[in-house]
Amino acid sequence: QEKLFATAINVACPAQEVESGSAVNADFWHTVRESLRAKYGEDLLVLGWTGAAGDQSPHLMYSKASEERMRKLRGLTRLEELSRRIVAAWEEAYEGASQERHTDAVLVHQVQTIELPERMVTKEEAFDLEAKVSLLATDPKQKTRMGWHQRAIDRYKRQQAGELNPYQMELHAIRLGDIAIATNDFELFTDFGIQMKARSPALQTFIIQLAGPGTYVPSVRAALGGGYSAIVESNEVGPIGGQVLTERTVEALNALWSAN
Repeated sequence: QEKLFATAINVACPAQEVESGSAVNADFWHTVRESLRAKYGEDLLVLGWTGAAGDQSPHLMYSKASEERMRKLRGLTRLEELSRRIVAAWEEAYEGASQERHTDAVLVHQVQTIELPERMVTKEEAFDLEAKVSLLATDPKQKTRMGWHQRAIDRYKRQQAGELNPYQMELHAIRLGDIAIATNDFELFTDFGIQMKARSPALQTFIIQLAGPGTYVPSVRAALGGGYSAIVESNEVGPIGGQVLTERTVEALNALWSAN
């Protein structure tokens, strides 16, 4: 009927512009949906896919003054500004994509459970964590933070006893025509997503993170830097496991094409 009824938008950035509040909302995705539905119909289904973006944020990290100046000149809120950019990119893509239509696209969906090695806690990390726990133990208000550190200490002791717990993850790999879609449980750092896309046999590849309960998975460079999302307390799976995930994902995507 020549009517658009659904679209998927893959953005390698979490929807966290209004994080830390107590309200339940869809962040910039809500504004994106409102903008697209105003033009293409209220029943348009807009799927928001978050790409590999464990090290990304919608918050301004540099050029803050110039970005804020332009936003104010446009008379937009920050959510409206983010939505404006996403919708503009979508419109550009749709202009081309709408010219190519298929009624018989290949559809293959494969699911497998894979094992990823857990991040090992070093002796030095355990020593530092024990010092942090001792410092926080005197303040009841710090119970949550203390428990966060303590769980990593407990992991170290378990690992030293020879008990390793690989992370079990359900990996979905999908082929739809000439595109590929792959999921993972984590807040996966961008380095891994780029590798997956660069090595995929598909014309275009979409990575969807946080399809499960996983934690951050940092790159080697990030782990060496030691930021919040790349320290052992924040990672069940570390850089080694992230590379294993990358290899298994690429294998799964290749299998979708070799089977046809």
